[in-house]
Amino acid sequence: MLPYAKPWGFKKIKVMTRTVSPSSFTRLKRYLAEYRPQLEKAITAIRILETPDADQEAFTQALADLHVCATVLESYSEGMVDAIDQFVEASPDE
Repeated sequence: MLPYAKPWGFKKIKVMTRTVSPSSFTRLKRYLAEYRPQLEKAITAIRILETPDADQEAFTQALADLHVCATVLESYSEGMVDAIDQFVEASPDE
């Protein structure tokens, strides 16, 4: 089991007025764990690119890093959208 995944079993978890499927919650957490580090690297690269006094080597490396992150994030984003869509089901009638 993933270190950040809690064993929810088959019980549904109430979140505000929505019911969350444990498997969709685990899937969303997995995507977030994989997505976040790439997003943080991209933000760091953007900050370097926005620095007016960045040297040529740092600028070139930041541009390369941002390209890699954008490529990785593009494929993760598709999975992330699917995970978000499946995360919350319609609330059952009460």
